Amino acid sequence: MVAYAAVTSLLQSLDQLSETDHWILYKKEQTKILREKLTFFQTFLEDFTNVFHEDKKMKHLERMIQDTAHGMEDMIESHVYDSSYEGQSGRNEERLIRSFIKTWNMQLKKLFTLNQKDIIVGLDEEVLKIKDRLIVQSSRLEVVPIIEMGGIGKTTLARRVYDDSLITYHFYVRAWTNVSQEFDTREIFLGILRSIGVVNCEVERNNTYERLAERVYRSLKGRKYLIVLDDMWSIEAWQHVRRSFPDDHNGSRIVLTTRPVDVASCACSGNSLHQMRFLSVEESWTLLRDKVFEKGSYPPELEKIGRYIGHQCQGLPLAVVAIGGLLSKMSKETSSWENVAEKVGSLMTSDTMD
Repeated sequence: MVAYAAVTSLLQSLDQLSETDHWILYKKEQTKILREKLTFFQTFLEDFTNVFHEDKKMKHLERMIQDTAHGMEDMIESHVYDSSYEGQSGRNEERLIRSFIKTWNMQLKKLFTLNQKDIIVGLDEEVLKIKDRLIVQSSRLEVVPIIEMGGIGKTTLARRVYDDSLITYHFYVRAWTNVSQEFDTREIFLGILRSIGVVNCEVERNNTYERLAERVYRSLKGRKYLIVLDDMWSIEAWQHVRRSFPDDHNGSRIVLTTRPVDVASCACSGNSLHQMRFLSVEESWTLLRDKVFEKGSYPPELEKIGRYIGHQCQGLPLAVVAIGGLLSKMSKETSSWENVAEKVGSLMTSDTMD
């Protein structure tokens, strides 16, 4: 498989580069994260080769992975050349790693994304709880953190609430922006400004993040707003943006999705956290079955292995939907499902979800 070869080659290039004098790693943890993501794709491509050959959408995904890997390898070669002849500093190497991680995060989002039409068991109850906190409670500005590990569906829950017709009517201004582990404060503010439609090419090209922060503040001042900060990983990221959200005691809200509890606790200033629950074994099977068979009939001999696969997904809706999507494209034979069951565990050990 060409994509598998491309990812393998990229891993080898990264290893070779790390051994050269050009590679000054200020953040070893970032390099570890990058290797984990590349290794995950390598395993995924190897384990599900047949699926990529059988399905057009999966072939398209394979081409995207291949093109991304080749593009990143070109970036490494260019970086080595620039470092050799122009004496670039370690900061550029750090920036290169950040760019790599951001690129692969985008590919992972495409691979493991919950479609809004997918039925997420128990999500309606969670949506009602979040809506109640956004609409009914204090007139003061409040932060509502949604927390849990990756794959639980935090982004999906936030999106369901954000797009709800009552929420759309209740808030005068709504904005959604992605933060991510390798956050860029300027991009966070630009995401907000793009979402509310007050940004143009000149602003994006020329303004510093301080000016963008001021523009966000002025755009929100005096308005009842809802801001979603999706996928926030650090207290530092929150501290960079918090002062740009005015509190005019008009019921404005900020929804924040995150994994670390300390980030959520810092942002919400004593308010309760919304901790999402895991799916039960029965709920996992129901979701998997509906994803594969679209609520139609299914061969009874697949139920036992199907329940096992659902259990292997560890109660994570995103994992169930992703594996269900693969199974829906494979033959409905027990041997095929048993093969997938053997692979699910290794995929789940990679921290790539959500």
